Amino acid sequence: MNDITTATQKTRMIPEEKSPETGELPLQRKTNRRYKFIRSIGFGGMKAVLLVFDTDTAREVAMAMMPDFRERPQADLERFVHEARITARLEHPNIIPVYDMGLDENGAPFFTMKYLRGESLAQYLLRVRAGEADAVNTYSLNRMLQIFIRVCNAIRFAHSRNVLHLDIKPNNISLGDFGAVSVLDWGLAAEMVTEPSGRRHLTGNVTRGTPGFMSPEQIRGGMHLDERADIYSLGALLYTILTGSNPMSGKPPEEILRLAINNQVPLPSQEAPDREIPAALEAIVMKAMAYRPGDRYASVAELRQDVASFMDGFAPQAEHATVIRRMALFINRNFIVSLLLAVIALLTGTLIFVLF
Repeated sequence: MNDITTATQKTRMIPEEKSPETGELPLQRKTNRRYKFIRSIGFGGMKAVLLVFDTDTAREVAMAMMPDFRERPQADLERFVHEARITARLEHPNIIPVYDMGLDENGAPFFTMKYLRGESLAQYLLRVRAGEADAVNTYSLNRMLQIFIRVCNAIRFAHSRNVLHLDIKPNNISLGDFGAVSVLDWGLAAEMVTEPSGRRHLTGNVTRGTPGFMSPEQIRGGMHLDERADIYSLGALLYTILTGSNPMSGKPPEEILRLAINNQVPLPSQEAPDREIPAALEAIVMKAMAYRPGDRYASVAELRQDVASFMDGFAPQAEHATVIRRMALFINRNFIVSLLLAVIALLTGTLIFVLF
């Protein structure tokens, strides 16, 4: 990683006058020869992400590293390693894979992962709102719901491994080539354990996520979060898909938190009155984002099933559809059969009238 070290030093991100403070991180120190720096991808939170060439596998990979590690407290270093190891454990088609991790020759922790070509869901929705032709031409509600289903699959898998994401939002959803969808940034992820009483709680400290996507209980803090905190965030993600912008966007973060914690989140149709938002999907969003965890979906599987039901032309459970509504949906799903039955009924009625 000589090239990588040179690149980060040029940006004055690694102060040379201080000695490494990596404590007892259980990582191997590795040589600088395997990875060749290509360019910086971006910076966020406590890490930088670089595009590097892996000379062992002859491919480009993304490298996350902590360039200012000498100035970081031990807790930050441990959280960085925790993110890499949790992500590496979650082997799923819709979760970014981790390939390698260790310490470089300067003692900086790093991990490498698949280099995703494409854009985030947030970037895509912004291009749709801006009217960019290629984004508008590929936009459809059905495609957005298919993306949402894949995100649900990833989070459902993480929950099966007792992991909460706690920062689900459009910026953390990657849309790649050939329809690929990946959930990124597991930096706030927490593991759940079950007490002898059966109550579940999290291990380690819980960090706040993003205003508009955090459940009221996550805003308040505490260790007794469960899967329903992520279900709230998934509801907020669907809210964003339907309205084209984050829940309560345009308001100061403090105001967004206040509205969420006081159960004053507006309906998607109120937030985006110029859009035609199906009532069934709005019902799904508001059930997922219910103020009380007990009023939300009990699992991601239930939320996913309601969205799939809507896509298949059925009434989702959250809609509480009337008999007339269910009949209308049946006719839509079986239009040709319904039309034939109507014609047969009409002909039968006409025949009976003629004969009698």
